[in-house]
Amino acid sequence: MDEFDLFADDIDEVNTIVKTQESLFDTEQRLGVMLDAMPIGLLFHTQQGILYANDQACQLLHGQKSELVGRHFLDFIREDEFSSVDSLLQRAFMAGQKAVESESVISIKDRANRLIKITTSRLPWDGTPVIQILFQDITAQKRAEQSLRKLSITDELTGAYNRRHVFYEAESYLQQKNMPPVTIAMLDVDHFKSINDTYGHALGDTVLKDITKMAHNFVPTIKNCNSAMFARIGGEEFLFLLPGLTVDEGAAVAEEFRQSIMRLRISQNGGRLVKITASFGVAEYQQGDISFDQLLSRADDALYRAKNNGRNQVSKAV
Repeated sequence: MDEFDLFADDIDEVNTIVKTQESLFDTEQRLGVMLDAMPIGLLFHTQQGILYANDQACQLLHGQKSELVGRHFLDFIREDEFSSVDSLLQRAFMAGQKAVESESVISIKDRANRLIKITTSRLPWDGTPVIQILFQDITAQKRAEQSLRKLSITDELTGAYNRRHVFYEAESYLQQKNMPPVTIAMLDVDHFKSINDTYGHALGDTVLKDITKMAHNFVPTIKNCNSAMFARIGGEEFLFLLPGLTVDEGAAVAEEFRQSIMRLRISQNGGRLVKITASFGVAEYQQGDISFDQLLSRADDALYRAKNNGRNQVSKAV
């Protein structure tokens, strides 16, 4: 059986192989210590496999240098991203020395998957085409970014979306050319000040958090509204954003949630169970609404009527 060689597609291209080997040897001799000190994984790679791996690459790929040489970088990539990373490597072979970047996932048996950033470019070596693959673990960075984003769009107390985010999402629907029906349902906890005064602010906070928890379970069950959102817009006021639903459909959603709130019981320190109710105002976007604020104002008027008419009910905007 012929001996497999990493340096060339054609084993007869001896001169090409020699030139590539000389470039690799010279690089390792002059820069080996520095390459191993890099805080980022580095591979030298031909079309066939890995020629060189620095210490950080060995740590990220969980292998010794001798074990990595001859293997292919794609061996360590999660299966569903194999094709995209292969395309990235091929672009690097074709793109001269211009760097190309991407993100992917390292998947190694018995190890946690890690998200990595990959930067590849072709090395200016004579002989067989060789690319360098720089890669670093960005899992923790991405988690931190996601945590910061979550903090920026959610209410700190309840975990519901915050006012700014739901308003932004609502405005984006209203700016669409072929806009679907857009309905909002505002809710206000009835006699919330009395709850705080009677049982304390801690129980009042529990009321708000329990309503939000109910809403998070409720939203995925709303029919014909895959993009429904629930947000706290201030104090004891919340809002359902219901793109795709008419005002009648939105009122039915609000009524179902109103009944769920009526069944909620909040336990206080003395063991007594506290009942709560909420009032709702529902409005659908109309051609005369020049902004989301105008739609919100009509829903607020409907909510005011619900409270004036005895609370614990759903009122539609006129």
